[in-house]
Amino acid sequence: MPRGVVNALTFDVEEWFHAANLGVPRDRWESLASRLDGPIDKILALLECHATRATFFVLGWVADRHPQIVLRIHRRGHEIASHGYWHEPVTAQSRDEFRADLVASKDSLEGITGEALTGYRAPSYSIGKDTEWALDELQRQGFLYDSSVYPVRAPHGRYGVAGAPLRPYRIHPELWEFPLPTVAVFGHRLPAATGGYLRLWPMAVTEQALKQNRRSGIPTVVNIHPWEMDPDHPRWPAPWWRRALHYNNLHGTEGKLSRLLAAYSFTTLAALRESCERQEAVDARPVTRRKSAYAHAGCDHLRGAPIPAAGLDAALVR
Repeated sequence: MPRGVVNALTFDVEEWFHAANLGVPRDRWESLASRLDGPIDKILALLECHATRATFFVLGWVADRHPQIVLRIHRRGHEIASHGYWHEPVTAQSRDEFRADLVASKDSLEGITGEALTGYRAPSYSIGKDTEWALDELQRQGFLYDSSVYPVRAPHGRYGVAGAPLRPYRIHPELWEFPLPTVAVFGHRLPAATGGYLRLWPMAVTEQALKQNRRSGIPTVVNIHPWEMDPDHPRWPAPWWRRALHYNNLHGTEGKLSRLLAAYSFTTLAALRESCERQEAVDARPVTRRKSAYAHAGCDHLRGAPIPAAGLDAALVR
């Protein structure tokens, strides 16, 4: 197993009909059958087999209707975090709407687990320069980290902040950002190791992303949706190209996850954040020479001059 960097493994817990590419109207959700139990059981079994803890970003809508799933995940020692309530992209919400959606998801999940949430991921990775106000709201609600910024523009143009940092950094004074992963291919930087990119790219591309990050001391934040572990879920009549993005290679997701768990070290984003904060404390000591005790967790990049906690604009000019 490769050593040197511990990565983060995350799951966005939503139903198949919440997926953005399918565009299923909200007023149809209640009439569609849930298929979460099977994929969640597969995921939990794989994690137990490899003695790995992960972060589960759970949709508030799911939590209210399936609290037993949230409890099943939580009781296995995994981290519960927020994926919002309605799976509405931040770009489609006003600030007041986002705050209400965030609080609803937070109240639902904390009511089930009895623990304060510390992490958030926006639906469709939809926090960028135009929605940076969402980071203020996250900090006000007591969140300690976000994992919504893709540091490259996605091929379809719906999300991504070209030039944003590839490494974890403080995006606000009390809020860490854990960017989604990319891979450099023939001089171009592409999204990798999350959702459709993990499914559609060959496994060699995903492994190249992890290897490139490991060489740079950067933890890779892998992300999978439970519906990607369920190749037999219903076919929705979306436009052909959206169906292709959603349904292609579903049969291969479970095998790819198994290979990643066997070959790489993973932990929760909460544990990774704690390691980064410990590294900050080490760097703050007035010692001329020291060796990082937390380099294994991927936060050794913080030594010397962390990115200022002033949002994406400040990060982009570095």
